[in-house]
Amino acid sequence: MLAVPLGTWLGQQSASQVPLVVLAGLGLVSLVTIAVLLPTSRPEEGHAAYGSAPDKRRFKIVLATTALSVTGAFAGYTYLVKFLGDVSGFSDTSLSALLMVSGIAGVVGVTITGPLLDRYPRGTLALPVVTQAAGMLGLYAFGTAPAGAVACLVLLGGSLGPVFMATQNQMLRFAPGRTEIALAANSGAYNAGIAGGALLGGLILPAWDVRATFLVGGLLTVTSFAVLLAARGAGPSGRIRPDGGQQPRRAPLIARGGAPSGPALSPGPLTRRTPQGRARRVRGRARRAP
Repeated sequence: MLAVPLGTWLGQQSASQVPLVVLAGLGLVSLVTIAVLLPTSRPEEGHAAYGSAPDKRRFKIVLATTALSVTGAFAGYTYLVKFLGDVSGFSDTSLSALLMVSGIAGVVGVTITGPLLDRYPRGTLALPVVTQAAGMLGLYAFGTAPAGAVACLVLLGGSLGPVFMATQNQMLRFAPGRTEIALAANSGAYNAGIAGGALLGGLILPAWDVRATFLVGGLLTVTSFAVLLAARGAGPSGRIRPDGGQQPRRAPLIARGGAPSGPALSPGPLTRRTPQGRARRVRGRARRAP
């Protein structure tokens, strides 16, 4: 979020190779840090090796949301500099400052979203997607005015990071198998969205203009939000155990006579605290006795 404006500024002040060299150096520092600090314990020994609420359908929905929203974002964001210059009328010298505004908005968005991920898992994904759609469609509609462009740029920049954070958090919940595989799948969908969005914008640009890239990207983002709404309307699918088997459905508690046909339930308040409940437990033990 901050590297894009800083790299743009550095490239303007020096040779174009300098930002690449700096990036390579930072990558090397990151590699050494990870090699030294990464835990050596086996992945399955961690408390987050498997999803806390495995669900194949919701897992696929989150992947689709990631792919659609990121494709939409980068269909326009890839050509943001051209948009700000050609449509909004900003000078080349002001572009780094504008990108910095977008980056700072991203840092603020991540800072606000992080503590809320576990408390509001659905809202922390839906709200950034809506904000991203508003920013992209707002740039298409109001980007010709500098003030409108800056306001919508703040919305767009502030939503990109939280979308990825929220989808990764959802992966930790709904992963049908190992969480590292689910996180890798989500990262793959994100990167595919970056490449696909840039390609889509590149096809739109010569056919229409740079404003159209934000229109199409905004509509794709709206589509991703529609996917989330459809998922919210439908109930959860059958849950998947970490070993891949289907979890049995819990049998209903029967108030009068009989026994549940499904897996046995732990005794609730009715069976523990009433004479009828004690009698049913005695009859159950008698039936199980050889």
